[in-house]
Amino acid sequence: MAARDDSVIRGSLIACLIFLVLSLALNFLFWRWGDLAAADNAAAEERLASVQNELRTKEEQAILMKAMLGVGTMTEAQFESLSQSSSGDEDMEVIEKNFLRDMALLGPTVEPQERNYPNLPNYLVNAIRSLNDNYGQARDEATLIRTQADSDVNNARLAQAQAEKNRDDETKKLETERSQFTEDRDRMKVDTEAMRDNLNKSVQDMQAYRQQKSNEIASLNRRSSQLLDTVTEQKKELTTLRSDRFENVQGLISYVFLDGKVVQINLGSGDALRPGVTFGVIDADETRLKDARIKASIQVTKILGEHLAEARVVAVPEIQYPIIPGDKIYSPFWAPGRTVKIALAGDIDIDGDNRPDTDALVGMIQAAGATVAAIIDNDGEVEGTFDSSIRFLVIGESPTVTQSADVGRDAKAQAILKSMGEVKEQAIEKGITVIPAYKLQDYLRTIDDSLTTPLGSAAREKDFGVEQSKSMKSILPTDLPEIYRDQKDRVQRNQDIVPPN
Repeated sequence: MAARDDSVIRGSLIACLIFLVLSLALNFLFWRWGDLAAADNAAAEERLASVQNELRTKEEQAILMKAMLGVGTMTEAQFESLSQSSSGDEDMEVIEKNFLRDMALLGPTVEPQERNYPNLPNYLVNAIRSLNDNYGQARDEATLIRTQADSDVNNARLAQAQAEKNRDDETKKLETERSQFTEDRDRMKVDTEAMRDNLNKSVQDMQAYRQQKSNEIASLNRRSSQLLDTVTEQKKELTTLRSDRFENVQGLISYVFLDGKVVQINLGSGDALRPGVTFGVIDADETRLKDARIKASIQVTKILGEHLAEARVVAVPEIQYPIIPGDKIYSPFWAPGRTVKIALAGDIDIDGDNRPDTDALVGMIQAAGATVAAIIDNDGEVEGTFDSSIRFLVIGESPTVTQSADVGRDAKAQAILKSMGEVKEQAIEKGITVIPAYKLQDYLRTIDDSLTTPLGSAAREKDFGVEQSKSMKSILPTDLPEIYRDQKDRVQRNQDIVPPN
């Protein structure tokens, strides 16, 4: 019984092993078949995608061909892409190039959706028809011109015939007049002899009178030439005197004393400089004077020579911008040998309170050495003398036309603008330099508060520096023997730096 059980177990084990081997073999076969099927499926999908892409390309080409043939429309972007795209299909590229070449006949005015082969014949037919119409119109005009020319020729021939008839009539009349002329000529010969004597006498009198008048004309011409030369020279001189701008340099710093509070400048008695004139100091390296910054102010205290003067520093510069020899100086309120006249026009606000400060500005200008010759209000009324002797016309800030509901205010602003425009035109005609108020304010603001020394709580330490003892002799260019001073003056005149115009 035990032996039979063992054989049964062995048989079962063998059967299980056989079944397991068969299962493994069958699984391998199934796996191999599935792998091959998957590869075939992937290849089929690739072929399907390739066919779909090719089909899509063919559909796009078909749509494009339809648009070329007038079925459907073509956008501007599609039309432009034809000259840039490369489809890889040589036949299609040839078709696209031919299409672009043919559509160029339509011209740039035709919309992209209208550019196709069916519209091309219509466009060409219309163009030919238009040319035929123009040709017909030109032919009609030529016929009209030819007809008009024939009419003009006929009129000319009629006029010629009439002229010939008139000529014959005039010839007959001429013969009659010639006979009458012969009679009159014989009669006039007698009168001519009598008049010849009178004429000779009149000719002699005329020659004497002509000689007299010729001498007078020659004298007047010489005088006129002299006066014209004088006027020309005066014009040149006037142009030189009037061609200055507000920021023109007038001199240079020639020497700075050790304490930095006194300087010497290359202007003097030869330039009609007087004590009390205030100049602004500009750095020597500045080239654009209208944008330059005034770093200090000086006031002339003593005239030392023909082109040499001493001045004190009334507005001390910042420590990083000291006054050095070669720095440029200028003053809009001083000119060599004459008093600077200034005219004020419009409302000029110098303290920002939106109210005109004309009286205060006049005082500041007079304190700086100039004079206010004319004051012009917003209506163009002139107080004073507004002529060509004025050097600068200062224009206040113009009002703004806002187009607001306040019609009266805008009308007043427009009237002020018109009045100031007329004043500017008059100034230009008179050769007066026109400057905006802010330029004059900037210069006045620089020298303001520097012409006087404040006291009390407003006192400044720099205004009360240590004074040098009178018993001490300073070693300065002016502390030289007279023989050396004379030599120094001659060298200074020869080497004097002439400021630019």
